[in-house]
Amino acid sequence: MKKIKKNMLWTFMLVFMLIPKLYAETITIVPAGQPGGNQFTRANLYKDVLTKMGHTVVFENIPNTLEGSKYLENNVGKDKTVIMMYTGNAPSQTGYNITGKNFVLTELEEPQYWCQSNVSKDKQKLNVGLVKNMNNEFSDELFKKLGKETVYLRYKNSGDLYNAITSGDIDVMFTNQSQSLKLIENNQGTCIANTSKDDHIGIPSIYKVIDTKKVFPGNVLIVISNNPSNKLRNLLIEANKDPLFTEWRAKRKYSEISNRSRKKELSFALNTQELWK
Repeated sequence: MKKIKKNMLWTFMLVFMLIPKLYAETITIVPAGQPGGNQFTRANLYKDVLTKMGHTVVFENIPNTLEGSKYLENNVGKDKTVIMMYTGNAPSQTGYNITGKNFVLTELEEPQYWCQSNVSKDKQKLNVGLVKNMNNEFSDELFKKLGKETVYLRYKNSGDLYNAITSGDIDVMFTNQSQSLKLIENNQGTCIANTSKDDHIGIPSIYKVIDTKKVFPGNVLIVISNNPSNKLRNLLIEANKDPLFTEWRAKRKYSEISNRSRKKELSFALNTQELWK
């Protein structure tokens, strides 16, 4: 009997020691974005939800996308799981490409929007704000159609674009849905067009504003990793079902997370990446 009890004790201890490895894997999160932006917000949502799910989370507060990608690359092949928030237009700015070797998951797809401040509606010459290194030929075609002259000014991120348009430094910003909605909801401006083939949040498609065969890029919000396994993908899909994520998406009028195959998601992300270059 003593031998049986001893064996049972050893079995219990062995299972107890294995539980952290099986159910509480350590995951390092890199936001690669600044506070207030989508990437930083998403990173913090993952931190809270994965912790709630029983995982140990290390939050590497790296707000720069290029520095974040270097950190990710430095951990390739190491016994450490790192996830980083990324977007389809980021490679055009950083040179760090989305590939099958780092892609994990597509969270959201969103159009980009051209939005103008209320005070600049009658101006003929417009200061148009773009994120640094962004191709301006997409905006050229729109403003040519509208008969407007343009001067392009470059900014670090979407948050800086919003600050610039609300302070009067620029008249128009070409940016994401989050900042565009913010401008509209604060009655500081209106949006001219969005890059998709359909109207979104009441904003007309660019293809209704101008007759063109040019393909305008939207954007895609993804997660990349140094260890893009199916196990990690499935874990993040489950995390995205948490109320913290669903409420955040609903508040910003984002669609729910897609239920497609990794192959299709990766294909869309790669296509988006090329359109921005």
